[in-house]
Amino acid sequence: MKVVIKKLGLFLTAGYIYYFIECLYRGYSDISMFILAGLLAVLCIDTPNNIYGFDLDYTIQILISTILCTIGEGCCGLVVNVWLHRNVWDYSNLIGTFFYGQCNIFFVFIWALLIGLIGIPYCDAYNYYICKNGERPYCKVFGKVIVKLKERKDL
Repeated sequence: MKVVIKKLGLFLTAGYIYYFIECLYRGYSDISMFILAGLLAVLCIDTPNNIYGFDLDYTIQILISTILCTIGEGCCGLVVNVWLHRNVWDYSNLIGTFFYGQCNIFFVFIWALLIGLIGIPYCDAYNYYICKNGERPYCKVFGKVIVKLKERKDL
């Protein structure tokens, strides 16, 4: 039960963070984006990150999570935009569009940036500081530790 509550907390906070970022960027968002962001945080960023650990090069972690999130965005887009006709987003008029107009290479790079700067660090901090799980997170690039979270103070 504790795991479900911890994952629900991550789902809700990540969904809210992405919803807020999208509102800042576009001026609005949609509940489907909240749900998608929460699911992607739990399934495509946090879970793989927990599987391959901190020793895997950070750029590879970002790449894996970006690919998984892009697949998730494409599948969600097919359901929300194509099948349900909600028209939350449409990239079909942009160059570099794929997945039946639901994904765009420019936004894949935006995903990678958000995952690298916010997604993975947030999931690591959430697990370590809030859930009190695991060892102190760190990031390695080319075999060298470049960032290590501060030691938590257990009360």
